[in-house]
Amino acid sequence: MAHIFKHPEGLNKGIVVLTHKELAFLVDRNRLSKRDFLSPITAIKKQFSNIYKKGEIGEIIEKIREKYFIGVHWGGYTGAVETPTWVDFNMSARGNGSFSGDSLYIPLCSANFTPDVMFDARQEKYWDLICVAKSHKVKKIPVLMDQIKRIYKRGYSYRVLIVIASNRDETGDKFDVDLFDKYYADFTAEERELFTIIKTDPDMGFQGFSYSFLSHLYNQSKVFTIFSQKEGECRVIKEAQLCGLPVVVKSDMQGGGRDYLNNKNALFFDSYDTAFETLIDAVEGFDEFEINCSEIKKEIGEQESIEQLKSWFKELFQLHGQSFDGYLLNTDNLNRRLPSHYFDPSVGWAASPDFRFKTTDIVNYKMLCSFSDHLYL
Repeated sequence: MAHIFKHPEGLNKGIVVLTHKELAFLVDRNRLSKRDFLSPITAIKKQFSNIYKKGEIGEIIEKIREKYFIGVHWGGYTGAVETPTWVDFNMSARGNGSFSGDSLYIPLCSANFTPDVMFDARQEKYWDLICVAKSHKVKKIPVLMDQIKRIYKRGYSYRVLIVIASNRDETGDKFDVDLFDKYYADFTAEERELFTIIKTDPDMGFQGFSYSFLSHLYNQSKVFTIFSQKEGECRVIKEAQLCGLPVVVKSDMQGGGRDYLNNKNALFFDSYDTAFETLIDAVEGFDEFEINCSEIKKEIGEQESIEQLKSWFKELFQLHGQSFDGYLLNTDNLNRRLPSHYFDPSVGWAASPDFRFKTTDIVNYKMLCSFSDHLYL
């Protein structure tokens, strides 16, 4: 979702941020394919240069560049990126990759703006393990389920909760669409009394759970885990951390998922085959972790990160001989706005109700024109 942080004023530019997914639409596909942007397995090595599409799209980008600094928010795992010459700054998780070129690198991403409703409420624990994730294959929920079964075979009666956000576009090639078949096939009736899966209705889109309700679920849990091999930023890990939960992830997880994790607030497993042992260790010793929520909030708390962002934008303006007044627009819900997981009337270029069920990235010329109508061009 193209995000407007600031409109131009006098001789000073405004600020807009695109998602890395929108680059796939804006650039000339004769030179770069969508795979170059959306396939995180292979690092992005190619030189972007000024290769946004010629013609009307290129003209719009040029007009925006005249009045606005253009940034890119990288939500997925990136590897090494050669920054487009028409991009003034990159926003990405610290562990997510590297950026060459002259643009400013801002080590903040949507996960750094975790909402204030995520905090340690010191509630009594009901769940032993919690996982919050989509059913996308990269989340490896079936692998997690296999490890839960091994925990039960070891004689532990852990209460387990998996919360899955659905969407309307779940296909078998990208999503684990048979999770409930596996649930009934692999787990006994007694085990299913302990193991709960909550999956939102696809018609709820990204809005199926309020953050206050998710915070309540985190706070009733002892340990958070997610089994992804790579994560661009992984907001759910940060949410769990601010709610005081120790985290269990793979030791070689790529991307920003392991940012802010250490041997005091997390455990790491080396192999999926033995992950159940690490999960048992974490649950049995969950109250022995040293988790300083106040310190981690300075890094990933919503208000604290907004102040950090203002400092980075001040540097951006200074680099270009301009002055930043410290005022920003649309600073609410940045954890959802920046990765294009946000929908309300303020996002006029994605005003259709259909966008409740998918991301609000600019993916066609009509949306780009609608977005430009919101700018002071």
